[in-house]
Amino acid sequence: MTPSPSYEMISGLSEVMGKYDAVILDLWGVVHDGVTPYPQSIPALNALRAAGVPVALLSNAPRRSEVVIARMEEMGIARDLYGPAVASGEIAYRQLRTRTDPWYAALGRKVLRVGPGRDQSLFEGQDVDMVEDVADAEWVLVTGPNDDYDAVAVYEDLLHAARARDLPMLCPNPDREVIRGGDRIICAGAIAGRYEELGGNVRWEGKPLASAYDFCLQAFNMGPDAKLLVVGDSLSTDVAGSNAAGLDIAFVTGGIHAEELNAPRGTLPDRDALDRLLTITGRQIAYAVGDFNW
Repeated sequence: MTPSPSYEMISGLSEVMGKYDAVILDLWGVVHDGVTPYPQSIPALNALRAAGVPVALLSNAPRRSEVVIARMEEMGIARDLYGPAVASGEIAYRQLRTRTDPWYAALGRKVLRVGPGRDQSLFEGQDVDMVEDVADAEWVLVTGPNDDYDAVAVYEDLLHAARARDLPMLCPNPDREVIRGGDRIICAGAIAGRYEELGGNVRWEGKPLASAYDFCLQAFNMGPDAKLLVVGDSLSTDVAGSNAAGLDIAFVTGGIHAEELNAPRGTLPDRDALDRLLTITGRQIAYAVGDFNW
């Protein structure tokens, strides 16, 4: 008989923060919904600051970190509430600038972009030419759907055409879906995942890759013995990434998996339901919490 997963159900981070030196915090689904902060987020950030707990942000946002920070400020989340802010798009951006990694070094200059205009910051200062046809491209960058409400099927012909030419694809957001303003929409990871299913060559940046956590830890500038707590809501990125990095995670059950667990934000799910989900996915968590709150 498979043993039940071992974790604590908590009502807020204050119950466990005494064990940790700092927090690595996810954004979308934890702090905000892509449009507005969740009601408990800013109070929780204020409480962490008052408790002297350093906070770093690690987001699978496919854009520059400075763009993510600016968007947070637009939402009313003050810059002094957190320290380092690392977006997966920033990791890809720096790789594209230096091209020291062999995969990036092999890319040409002509790129076909799939994604909304808000992700344009990835091209700032880059030596690339944007093209609009697969036939003219040397590689593909996917940052999301062109329209938030597109389905993956919208891109099927494009993906087959790219695969026929064996074009490499860069995906700086491994998330498959998010909830934006209450609506479930696909992310870049869903499109890139389909390309990978077709046999395409995809380079992923962001969680759950270890490189994302390394990038974040370097920004934190803390010693190797620092005890860190991850806070995230996605089993496939936040939890999988923290498991791979050997870090404890407080899993926000009221995020992307709330419907699946039949537990709205701010409430804890039935333990048996959460145990089943963790067992099926093979993920491990240290804590379950219904919301990012103190």
